[in-house]
Amino acid sequence: MAGQTLQHTLEKAPTNAVGSWNNPDSGNSGTVTPTQTTISTTGQPCREFITTINVGGQPQQGYGTACRQADGSWKIVQS
Repeated sequence: MAGQTLQHTLEKAPTNAVGSWNNPDSGNSGTVTPTQTTISTTGQPCREFITTINVGGQPQQGYGTACRQADGSWKIVQS
């Protein structure tokens, strides 16, 4: 679920829009928020993002950058 939310949010959501996911089996949840869009030196669109994952009720925050690949998927290139 998290991977699908990341892919969808990076592709479709405007900057600062929050995408969220929830796994009812584990009780874990999280969000991903794109914070900036840039173009890489190879011409790929890239997006910086903030992610928050709640595991066992404890939030953990991370930051990263993902770039769109030729097949349309987003690949994390820095975290």
